[in-house]
Amino acid sequence: MKDRKSAVLAAIDTNWRQFRDSLDSLISEDMSKPGVLADKSVTDIVGHVTTWEWELVTSLDRAKIEPVGDIDRFNEREALSKKGNEPRQIVEEMEHVHRSLRDQLAKAPSAYFEPFDPFRELIDSCTVLHYQEHGAQIRIWAANNSHAPTSM
Repeated sequence: MKDRKSAVLAAIDTNWRQFRDSLDSLISEDMSKPGVLADKSVTDIVGHVTTWEWELVTSLDRAKIEPVGDIDRFNEREALSKKGNEPRQIVEEMEHVHRSLRDQLAKAPSAYFEPFDPFRELIDSCTVLHYQEHGAQIRIWAANNSHAPTSM
């Protein structure tokens, strides 16, 4: 039987691949269009997921969770900091941050992966739950709005 840390990491990897796959059918033009979630584009959502992964990376690195304060204000400020970045840049940052996250998670103490540990809650909300929520939004939007050529 797998230990809990291995099981959580496997769930993160599976859900990450599904989130990442939700981007595969999109072209740059698609990724910049608003409307995926209110006025948010795919690049906005990818930037948002990346921001929260980075929050987790830094928390794991310092072995301490620092509250972000007003989450809506935090999300808004972080979204503004990424505005104007090209889809390619957003995806490259996402890939880089995700690799950093996987490195930090691999080094993290097993206790962080136990139920009810504050880190476990942060890990779940910044990874699996986030990938599922936003990946589904992107897939639904892309099914109706993508301009990428369909395969036969």
